[in-house]
Amino acid sequence: MREDCRKDFERLSEYLDGELDDAVCREIERHFHQCPECRECVDSMRKTIQLCKEAAIEEIPAVAKERLRAMLRGCLARNHHLS
Repeated sequence: MREDCRKDFERLSEYLDGELDDAVCREIERHFHQCPECRECVDSMRKTIQLCKEAAIEEIPAVAKERLRAMLRGCLARNHHLS
C-alpha cells in the first residue's frame, strides 16, 4: 500500500462521518480522484454504510464496526498488491 493511500485510509471513517475540516476533505477527495483502488474501496464502504443504515433497527456494535474497518483495510491492501 502506498503511503498516501495508507494516510487517507486511516482517516476514512472520520471523512465519511463528516468529522474532518474542509481542507482535509478536499485533500482526501483529490487522492480518491487519482487512485481508482481507493475510490472503489470508499465507494464500497459508502454503500455498505448506507445499507446498514437502511436495514439496521439498532446500533451496530463497536466490535462489528471495527471488524468491518479491518476487513476494508485488508481489501484495500490486497487491491494495492495486485496493481
